Amino acid sequence: MEPFLQMVPYLLVECAATGNLVKYGLEPYTYERPLKGVPTTNNGDCGVNAVKYIECHALGVSFDPKDFARCSEENEG
Repeated sequence: MEPFLQMVPYLLVECAATGNLVKYGLEPYTYERPLKGVPTTNNGDCGVNAVKYIECHALGVSFDPKDFARCSEENEG
C-alpha cells in the first residue's frame, strides 16, 4: 500500500490542469482500514465497501459502517 500512497499525489500533480496545481501537494496519502463494523459476509464484499468509502470521502460525507449495515438489514427484510 505504501508505494500507492506515495505515487498518487505525483500522478495528480502531473495530470492536473495548470490552474489546479495549487490544490494538490506532494505529501504522501494516509489510509485507514476499519476492521470492526464493516458489513461483509463474503471475502469478495470488501470491494463494494471500499468504493463506497472512496465516494463518501470524496464528497465529504461521513462513512459510518453502522449506517450501511442498517441499510443492508432493511433490504433483507
